[in-house]
Amino acid sequence: MIKRVLRGLGKKWYAITGNEAGFLRLKIQQFVEAGGKCGKNFKFYCDMPGEPYFVEIGDDVTIAGGTVLLTHDNSVIKCGIDATDYFGRIKIGSNCFIGMKCILLPGVELGDRTIVGAGSVVTKSFPEGNVVLGGNPAKVLCTVDDFREKKKHLCVNLDKDGLRAKKREYLTSLPEQMLEKK
Repeated sequence: MIKRVLRGLGKKWYAITGNEAGFLRLKIQQFVEAGGKCGKNFKFYCDMPGEPYFVEIGDDVTIAGGTVLLTHDNSVIKCGIDATDYFGRIKIGSNCFIGMKCILLPGVELGDRTIVGAGSVVTKSFPEGNVVLGGNPAKVLCTVDDFREKKKHLCVNLDKDGLRAKKREYLTSLPEQMLEKK
């Protein structure tokens, strides 16, 4: 109970101070204490999965906010069998990025260097890795190398030269050809 109260205070502290590193440490600690496995440099912006002990995450992974890691499905309760749920592990390899508001279903495995586009629903495994996924259901859109070539002229490094501190000024000074157009 005390841990839960401290975590709640930690989340409020983050909302007030903006200390992202402290907030992420708190979320990851909570995930690991509940049985989740993760490697180094894990950035965990989404909510805790229902069964964190069924989730394994590699090194250098970012999971964006609003993403759901579903390790169970309760729909079988309506199937006329004597069961309430089924479960599946979720495994995310190293050097992966899961975009905003994605859903990963029970039993999904993503190989190393997988990028999942925002809003995608991953209904099956892509263990080969080195791919960019998108859609509902998610499918392979291209390789990570193809994606890099397509986007490299748009990319900036906010961790260089103190740019993060003056982000707004820097971004609004960029030429139009460095901004994404759909």
